[in-house]
Amino acid sequence: MKLKIYSFFVALFLVGCEDFLSGPLLDQNPNEVDDVNIVSPEALLVGSQVTSYGVMEGYLNRAVSMVMQQMSGLQTDYYRDYNCDPIDVNTNGRWTAMYGTGGLVDLNTTQEVAEEQEKFILLGISQMWEALLFSTAADLWGDIPYSEAANPNFAEPKFDSQRDVHFAILDLLDNAISNFQKGQVFELPVDYDFSFGADANKWIAAAHSLKSRIYLNWAEVNNEYYTLALEEAQMGILDQSGSGDWTPLHGAAIAERSVWFQFFLSNPDYMGAGHMLVDMLKNDNDSRLNIYFLGPSGSIIEGSSPGDSSQNASMLNITGHFGMQWQPEFISWYENSFIMAECYSKMGDDAQALSILNSTLDGLEQLWSSRGFSAVSIPRYDSLSGNALLESIMNEKYKALFLNIQSWSDWRRTGFPIFVDSDNNSTECGGTSGGIGVPRRLLYPEKEKASNPNCPSGDTIYDRVENDPY
Repeated sequence: MKLKIYSFFVALFLVGCEDFLSGPLLDQNPNEVDDVNIVSPEALLVGSQVTSYGVMEGYLNRAVSMVMQQMSGLQTDYYRDYNCDPIDVNTNGRWTAMYGTGGLVDLNTTQEVAEEQEKFILLGISQMWEALLFSTAADLWGDIPYSEAANPNFAEPKFDSQRDVHFAILDLLDNAISNFQKGQVFELPVDYDFSFGADANKWIAAAHSLKSRIYLNWAEVNNEYYTLALEEAQMGILDQSGSGDWTPLHGAAIAERSVWFQFFLSNPDYMGAGHMLVDMLKNDNDSRLNIYFLGPSGSIIEGSSPGDSSQNASMLNITGHFGMQWQPEFISWYENSFIMAECYSKMGDDAQALSILNSTLDGLEQLWSSRGFSAVSIPRYDSLSGNALLESIMNEKYKALFLNIQSWSDWRRTGFPIFVDSDNNSTECGGTSGGIGVPRRLLYPEKEKASNPNCPSGDTIYDRVENDPY
């Protein structure tokens, strides 16, 4: 039943493999609100989940993977983006998807109806998706419309500060936790919740982990937030089996396949491995190198840096773990665990930070083994302290959060990983000839600039967002 429902809505929202984000319901002004009250809140939730997959797994994810040099851009717009010559046309559809039908419009309607009908589990799940989408959007762009967005009374919504958005989302997550704790008289059919099958306890843990991530992203602005991030992480996703991780649902049917798989199936030459990540995995003798990437005909795996003329970067391993049914973790136990390690490190408890780091790496080896990969080897660490320990924590988190948008926020906050190769040459855009730096945010979409006078103009990819003080 679940896959039948899912297939229907994916077919409705998906055209080709354009990230679940094109079609008649999504190519609309995000500030217009349609009359969708005739649709059940459960059905709206299904559509919102599918839209969210496209936002979290599609072009925005690919853009971050290039900024963080986990992947490289080899052809067309991807080559230009990777070389810091960005063209922002690609963000128009994702922005529209977040704010329009299938995004915030439907999430607002779902929440309104669910509250009226006392469907508190449904309400909490919808709030979680809103929190994930718009905390991510604020991470990527900084100031964004939120308090006045998707509201017919505000055709030109104001741009709220990044801080106001994030702290409004923290309140939203508290409300979601409260709703999960209430339960509901009429149970939500598990088929409508693609992530946790309406398991309130798993959603509560995910909410605490997302709160922890948000507090952590502000901790360099206010070091007191390390304590709050740690407290939330201790109530977050702790199950190292992966059963509590927040993931999408993907299957073998054409309309259900993972977004990354669909992209590579249609565009096999557009992207390849990033040199910095490949270099790091090789230097650490980390066997995830051969899980993440696929060398041509068994040859040596190679990555590309910005400015490289070579088109020989290895491909994402879509024949293995990253195949059609890959379910990427939006939030996971290992991200939660790395958060705790970082917090202890920044709070001066090196021994506890080191212990958590190594136990996390133990858990990751076991996780990959449970997925059918034998003899997975990840390095361990002894006698580290201070900045060296923090660097090791962040480097290991960078490797583990492969193709996760959070890696960009981690780098902005800590400066790790350092953008150099094994020969100590800069891999920033411009390379050894004088790097122009690593991009720090996305540009606002041209459609938003043209339609909303409140949209900031003159923005650049090197502007620092509010929680990026250094």
